[in-house]
Amino acid sequence: MSVPSSAELTRARLARRFVALLLVVAGITACVLSVLNVTGGFVGDFRFLVTTFFLILGPGWSAAGFLRRAPAAHVWMLTVGVGVAVTLLVGQIMVSTGEWRPAIALYVMTVLSVPLLLRHAVVAQ
Repeated sequence: MSVPSSAELTRARLARRFVALLLVVAGITACVLSVLNVTGGFVGDFRFLVTTFFLILGPGWSAAGFLRRAPAAHVWMLTVGVGVAVTLLVGQIMVSTGEWRPAIALYVMTVLSVPLLLRHAVVAQ
């Protein structure tokens, strides 16, 4: 088993910081576009893509940021798995309770994910 060099660790940390910051921007952008009630045209399509990107990767990257020196494949598998699971769970809760409020769910997931994402952007492991 080989030990990663410090240059490889530095590149990995920078990549993790970049992804965390990108997800913070995506989450905030999705919330702003939701508040503005953007629905049609190019901006509406952009809102859909940014929201989907954040909901699939944001909560998962919040959890994956706590892995220390894990291979990139493990980090991404955990990220996508947790993101999809959390999004499906929130959707199932909304359907089961009859309270379909996807905008509020987006805001709650953003409020819960962004502080952890900012932490991972500052302290990338």
